[in-house]
Amino acid sequence: MAEESNVHLKVAMADVMGILVISMFTFAVACALIPIGTDVINLVVAIGPIVSVLCIVTAFIMFWNENLLGTAIFGPLAVFFMTIVAVGADAAGMLCVVIGIIALIDTFLSMYQPVKMLPILLGVAAIAFFVTAAFYMGNPDLDVVAGALWMIYSLISFYMAAAIVLLVMKGKQVLPLMIKS
Repeated sequence: MAEESNVHLKVAMADVMGILVISMFTFAVACALIPIGTDVINLVVAIGPIVSVLCIVTAFIMFWNENLLGTAIFGPLAVFFMTIVAVGADAAGMLCVVIGIIALIDTFLSMYQPVKMLPILLGVAAIAFFVTAAFYMGNPDLDVVAGALWMIYSLISFYMAAAIVLLVMKGKQVLPLMIKS
């Protein structure tokens, strides 16, 4: 009989990398949308493809580790980050609607896994994608609202990444992730 061997990478390492690069991108987007006196849109455009490549790496590791939810989250985001900086405002709005729908589906799917902070994170992302889509599709008054939602998302992401790192390092929850046993 053939021997079966499953080789896995440490899942938390890929999660943290993916969460952190997305949170850096969304922090820059938030700063671009909230009028704070700095022009960071060039930063958003510059790091979009890099974030995409790192999301592809994260999605591949998630796939390799047989983490279907992680693959469903990071795979579409990789495509989104690669294309969002290259398309016009109308196409960006539609792209935000599509990725918002995917984020909403992932939100509902994530409710069936033990880390209860993930549905909150994905829910905020879905709402932020829909508000950003409305902004791109001709409602310029939503720029600050979209920026605020992306800032909230980014801060939750930074917290979640730190909580995962501490969980792996200490072997117990140091920062609450709302893990349901």
